[in-house]
Parts: sequence; C-alpha cells; structure tokens
Amino acid sequence: MPVPGDILVVDDTMTALMMLVALLSTQGYQVSSAQSGAEALDLVQKHPPDLILLDFNMPDMDGLAVCRELKQSPRTRDIPVLFLSSVSDSQTKVDGFDAGAVDFIIKPFERSELLARVNTHLDLARLKKRLSKLVEEKTESLRLSEQRFRALIEQAPEAILVYNLDSGSFVDANQQAEKLTGRSLQELVGTSPTSLYAAEQPDGLPVAESVTLHAERAQKGEIAPFERILQRPDGSTIPCEVRLSKLPSETDHLLRVSYIDISSRVAAQEKINRLAYFDTLTGLHNESGLLEQLNALFAIAGDRQLFAALLVDLGDFKFINDVYGNRIGDLLLRHVAQRLRKTLGTRGHAARLGGVEFAAILTRVADAAEAETIAGQVLDAISEPFPVDEMMLSLTASVGVSLGPAHGADGQELLTRADMALYQAKQRGTRRIQVYEEELGRQMRERVELEKSLRHAIDHGELVLHYQPQVELSTGRVVGVEALVRWQHPKKGMISPMQFIPIAEQSGLILPLGRWVLREACRQLRAWQDKGGAELRMAVNLSVAQFTDHELPEFVADVLKETGVAARHLELEITESCTMLSPQQSITMMEQFRAMGIHSSIDDFGTGHSALAYLTRFPVDTLKIDQSFIRNINNDEKGTALCDTIAYLAHRMGLQVVAEGVETQQQLTFLTSIHVDVVQGYLLCKPLPAAEVEDFILRQADAKPQPGVEYF
Repeated sequence: MPVPGDILVVDDTMTALMMLVALLSTQGYQVSSAQSGAEALDLVQKHPPDLILLDFNMPDMDGLAVCRELKQSPRTRDIPVLFLSSVSDSQTKVDGFDAGAVDFIIKPFERSELLARVNTHLDLARLKKRLSKLVEEKTESLRLSEQRFRALIEQAPEAILVYNLDSGSFVDANQQAEKLTGRSLQELVGTSPTSLYAAEQPDGLPVAESVTLHAERAQKGEIAPFERILQRPDGSTIPCEVRLSKLPSETDHLLRVSYIDISSRVAAQEKINRLAYFDTLTGLHNESGLLEQLNALFAIAGDRQLFAALLVDLGDFKFINDVYGNRIGDLLLRHVAQRLRKTLGTRGHAARLGGVEFAAILTRVADAAEAETIAGQVLDAISEPFPVDEMMLSLTASVGVSLGPAHGADGQELLTRADMALYQAKQRGTRRIQVYEEELGRQMRERVELEKSLRHAIDHGELVLHYQPQVELSTGRVVGVEALVRWQHPKKGMISPMQFIPIAEQSGLILPLGRWVLREACRQLRAWQDKGGAELRMAVNLSVAQFTDHELPEFVADVLKETGVAARHLELEITESCTMLSPQQSITMMEQFRAMGIHSSIDDFGTGHSALAYLTRFPVDTLKIDQSFIRNINNDEKGTALCDTIAYLAHRMGLQVVAEGVETQQQLTFLTSIHVDVVQGYLLCKPLPAAEVEDFILRQADAKPQPGVEYF
C-alpha cells in the first residue's frame, strides 16, 4: 500500500486532471490540482506538496518553465517533479531532466505503473529528506566532536566521502564508500576523485574538468544531482548518482560527496530502451530504432553522401506459418534475420518492422545502381532454402529501395518512398526489385485517390452488376448467371475490375464491396424468379478476405432470408489458390455452405497448386476450367489434354464442369466433345446489365442443344 502523502497534479486538460485526482485519491493520497503553471506555483508557495505530477505541454507557461522556477527556490527545489507527456523523444526527456525532473511518464500511461512510480519517488523523497536532515544535524556538531561526525556518516545508507577543495582530495569516508569503491578508508583518504572515475563519463567531459565544474557549483550552493561511473580496482564499473553539498568547517572548503548505486535503475532503463528500439524475436532494430538510425544519417550525410533504405517483404511466409505453425514461423524469421545480417556485413544495419516485413539501411552507396545490386544480393540470400527444424523451407521476397537524401527529407519519408517501390516490386513476376522513381509516387497518389473514390462509390451507389449467362450444353438453356461487379464512375466512366478489385483487396474495402455484390445479386435473382426464372442459379465470386471471414455464413443466411432466394439457387465461387491458402479452413467453410444447401464451385481450376488429395476432400459441387486453358485449345496440345483430364476426373467424382472464356466455335465444339456441362463466354454472351441479360435468357429458351461430337 502507498504511504499517504500530499500530491499536486498540474494539467491544463480537465479530463486528464480529474482522472489523475480520482486515481490518486482512491490510493489514500491528499491530492490538490492546478490547470496552469502560474496557479501551480501559487499553490506550491502556499502549501508545498510532497510530489508534483506536472504536464509537460501547457499553454502560456509550459512544464519546463514551471519546473525550473521550482528548482530555483530553496523552499521548493527538493520537491520531486514527475513530468507527464505524450511526447517520448529523447530530446524532450533530456530537457525535462535538465530542468530538474526526477522521472518522465509517457501518456497514455498504465495505472499500475504510474502508482508505482509515484509511490517510489515519494519514498525516495522522504528518505532523502530524512538523510539530509540527519546530515545537517550531525555536521553542525562537527565542531564539537569528530566522533559524532563519524557516527553520522556511518549511519547513512549511501556512500559518503568528504572532499577538501584546498588539497583536491578526500579526507574521510564511511564504510558504504569502502564497499562501493572497493577501496579501504586508508586508500580513499588523500585520493583525488579523478582516480575513482572511469575514463568515459555520461556528460562526455574530461574527468578532471568535470570534477572542477561540479565542485564550483557546490560551493555556490547548487546541489543538483549528476551521474558518474565509478571504476573499482578490479576493473568493474558502477553507475552512481552523485550529490555535492558544502560542509561547515573552519575554512569552509569541505564538500560532502554522496554516491548512490543506480545499477538497477540503469539496467531497467536499458531494458526499456531495448524494448523500445529492438525487435524481441530477432534482435534486430524495430521501426523506432530504424527511424532513429535513418534520421541520424540525414543529420550527418549532407547533400553529397548517399545512403539507402531497403524494405523486404516475405511473400510465402504466411502459407508456411499456417502449415507448420507459429514455432516454425518464428524460427524461420530468426534465420531470415541472421542471413540479412550476414549479407549486409559492415555495409549497413538490418531491422524487422513487424510481421513479414524486414528492412535494411545501407550507410553509404555510390548510386542507385549499387543500392540495387545490394538489394539483389539480399534477394538471392533470402531465396536460398532455410534449414529449419530438419526441414528446408523456401521463401520468395520483394525489395523496395529508396535513396537518401534524394528521395526524402527524413527517415519516415524515406521509408514511405521505399514502401511505394516495394508495392511496385511485388507486382513483378520475376526479380522483384524496384528503386523508387517519381513516377511511382504519382501512381501511388492516383491509387490513393482511386481508393478514396472507391470507398465513396460503395457508399453512394456507383457500383453496378453485370451478368454473364451460363448455358447448359445438353439443353441449350441458360441455367445460371455469374454476377460481375462494374464501377460506373461519374467522371471517369466505366472502370475495369482489373483496376479497382486489387485496390479493394489491399485496402480492406473488398469486404463491404463483396457483401454489396452478394446482396444485390440475390435481389436481382429474386426479381427474375418472380418473372418465371425459377430454376436460374446465381454464381457469386468470393475474395480471399471474404472466404476467411468467420461471419460470412451468417451473412449469407441473412441475405437469403432477406431476399427470399432459396439456398440451392446460390453458387459461391472460390478460386483454387484461395482454397489452398488454408485447406482445412476452406473445407470447414465449404461444409458450412453445403449444410445450408448452397452450391460451391472452384474457380480458375488448373492454375493453382492444389493436390488431388485435397480435391477429394473439398465438399464442392462444380469445377470451373480456367479460361487460359480454353484460349489455347486450338494450338496447345498439353492444354487441350489437361482440359479433357479435368473434365474426366470431375465427372468421375460426381462434379459438374463449367468452362469459362469460350470465344470461338472450335472451342465450343471441343468442350462439347469432352462432355463439359456448362459454358460461358463472349461467343454466347458477354457480361451485360440485368435488363439485357434478361432478354438473352428469354431468347435462349428456344435454343437447341449443341450437337454431340466425339474427338476421341
């Protein structure tokens, strides 16, 4: 439980102020509050609190100014000040500590952390007050008794030495000083402070110069603490907080020097810094650490020295992680980190930005060509199989490159440009490396604008559905239609799905877009059924994002109920590659559809990498032969044989076969010969608005079936 104490909370935001007052009051503290620096100073003068929680950023008089004024007054300078700030950069903290603060709490803060720090600093403040009071009382009796003075410093919990300014050496020390420094009293007496200190000190000043500087300040009555690194005779070092104060003496040239071991505090701070700037899994810098390094390069590089940022995306990692689990995935990421370090060597630093994205800084490059060459070496290194848990796992990767300072004014801008290049690199089929160019920036801006417009289009009815009829070869009748989304932009006209569907998938808009398509398609089907198209089936494509949405079955059920469409009249199409991202999850989803009475089909069959073993397990009703095979029927014997094989296997498994992309009579004749069940394509009818498709369906009602042909 915290020890009761008086706390002043200073914050110009009433909400934050009330929350802090309530939190501290419930812990038994006496809490007062102020909403400005001036009000706080007035309250402190009237009734000095035991501790102050001070907002760093306030109008009129900010936290730094308030803290400095408090430290100038003997009445208030010992009150511990804890800054509250939403800014966490190093310079802000340095300014705060220089002003006299004892701690920095970053907003938003953890309740338990804030209470722990408040309690700790209150305890420290009370301890320091008690120690200071003891020392002041005992030093007053120095004139009367050396024995009484010895008793005083031996009672103190910290290491205390007495420094004679005239001789420049210590003249006394307590037992804690002997333990801390690793030297006996005889060794300490007559020794200069410089002999106790390590060569490298936190302030960066030469040791002798620093000793003189702090001694002069103490003589003037300044008692601000500072840090020193003590070096013991065995070579070990101890970080300490040091305080100097004048001691009364006949010559008035004695200083009391106290040392407090802050090893645990330094270790805790180092751990915090490690967590803040390094990735815990790989040991590489994280994004914050990477940005700090990049900004440092901007500060020292100037306009002539080039450096580079590389962003690396691991293309196949998700599939491996899903198949083998997180443990193997984590091991693989560690291997990638090690290989990045090895590849970069002394030329730069590697980082992991999270997930499957790594980064690298090349601290000096001659030009873009050299940066691209090193990016190629990174790509080659990652492309080599990784030995993980007695397996050899392979990854693909893409690399985006930007050059500093040519492509940005700071680290964040440079990473943004590298990300633009990475996006372009991922679109390539081979050698996925791209150096940022201004044209990429223009394209990305257009993409952002298109995404913004697409969001508006979904909400404001700019999307329309076209429908492509599916004709049954045995009867010549239209047995179904496939719903295909189109974007009728008010200024740009009809925008191809090839442009906006990838953007929808990458931005997350594919979910609301896909739901709109499903609802609109079912609404239209209901309208046709009301006109007599009772046996028509509506085929709707599902994206990867939709197919992995656990709420999809419930949504589909709601749409069917809302529109009055029977489940058997809806067919959901999933691409072969989509099913293989997570086969077991695909099976589970399809089983839910089958239980609802909905038909499932695998689209683009033959272009993915599914195994026949999985095909037998998928609860699917239809296979759609990809149009790339249909297109090459006349000039590709292997493609022709593959179509025949797919149709044969599907029929043996009791599946219906649909061929899409039929454009010539020769293709139709061949598909008839291998007993494909249903066809669709421009030869029969291109995708059309609902009214025009309705006319085609009515005309096709009297069509004759395709005559049977046997090629084999």
